[in-house]
Amino acid sequence: MLLRSGGKVRRIGIGVATLSVFASGVGVSFGTAKPATAATICKVAARPSKAALSSSVGVSAKQIRVGNISIVSGPVPGLFQGAPYGVSAYFAYINSKGGVHGRKLVLDSYDDGFSGTQNQSQTSAVVGRDLAMVGSFSLFDGYGCPVLAKNPAVPDVSVSLDPATNALPNAYSPQPLVPGAATAGYAYMKKLYPKAVGHVANLVSNTDSALAQWAGQKSTMERLGYRFDYVRNVSPVETNFTTDVINMRNKGVQMVLLTDGDWQIFSALVKAMGQQHWRPKVMFSAGPVYDQHFIKAAGSGANGIWLAQGASLYLGQDAKRIPAVATFDTWMRKTHPGFSPDLFTLYGWSSAALFVQALQAAGNTPTRGKVLAALSRINKFSASGLLAPSNPAKKIPANCVVFAQIKNGNFVRSGPTSKSNLDCSQPYVTQRGTKLWVRP
Repeated sequence: MLLRSGGKVRRIGIGVATLSVFASGVGVSFGTAKPATAATICKVAARPSKAALSSSVGVSAKQIRVGNISIVSGPVPGLFQGAPYGVSAYFAYINSKGGVHGRKLVLDSYDDGFSGTQNQSQTSAVVGRDLAMVGSFSLFDGYGCPVLAKNPAVPDVSVSLDPATNALPNAYSPQPLVPGAATAGYAYMKKLYPKAVGHVANLVSNTDSALAQWAGQKSTMERLGYRFDYVRNVSPVETNFTTDVINMRNKGVQMVLLTDGDWQIFSALVKAMGQQHWRPKVMFSAGPVYDQHFIKAAGSGANGIWLAQGASLYLGQDAKRIPAVATFDTWMRKTHPGFSPDLFTLYGWSSAALFVQALQAAGNTPTRGKVLAALSRINKFSASGLLAPSNPAKKIPANCVVFAQIKNGNFVRSGPTSKSNLDCSQPYVTQRGTKLWVRP
């Protein structure tokens, strides 16, 4: 991500590591602007009243209104624009088929402008105007958490980075956040490169959320026998990784992780490897390098990099294999021509799909309570194959992964899942060692 400050271009590190399955270390650091720790300001209220549960705010005879709060403007314009775009594209797709029980879906899109106080006030606005919150994505959702806690009848169907928000009984995510990692990818790399996993290096975006997620991943990987020779917390504005490459080479590193940062950091790292004429035996990512800009930025050094992520190759490579990918790509082009979908677009789309599934189950007279009741019964969700299946009702992340490798400048299915859609042979292991399974 780029930030213009004082006429200079600076990159803000949006470290997308493994949120539940493949992308959960989103963080930001710039100046003193920093998300609040919601655990200190968000307390779950009492059970919702019958009156609150029977509320049909946002529902009329012809339409249903929901709200989305994402960072769109601010120091990084368009930071999470993909989130509301994904929701609106899915709603357009559903509306083209007649809507839900004859009602059109309408999105009220809010931009918190990189402001926690604005996020909180907009969350209050959603409570008063819309049936639910859908597909929101903000680094400041912790500020909205107290509002949702005081209004436990309001459904929030979004991917949240904030543990307190994620823990709310009225919050449901298509990709629940649990510290740890899906182990299928790491187990397969260990099988292919048994010696390399004993000499691993990692650069971690130096942000609260990325560091917290790394702690969970590291614990899980060490249980599998991984050992780390070189780990450094990376400033989100760094661009030169020559010293890191030299240190990795000197320490005998054989495997480099490309997971706990953004694709910009890792493309610069790969280029630095090329400049130093050094390459580890294996490079592996749990998702961040799956971006159409990465390969071009990294150059030929990107070839051979492995990926294991909890999502399909939604940028188009899986369009023939998984119909939902073709639908996603088609409706993104229809509704937002010229926009390049990203991970946050997928989150918006899949959150909207989860909400619509619950809304359809709520019947002809939807209320907040009926939608919440329907969400509490959704124990398996994959957005029709776009994502590895998770359990939103019980907040259990997916354990399945998709394998791919960069070959000749393209993302190509590879490994044990080259012919099947998912590898579900291993559990998701939490930081405490608990094994979680969601069978497809």
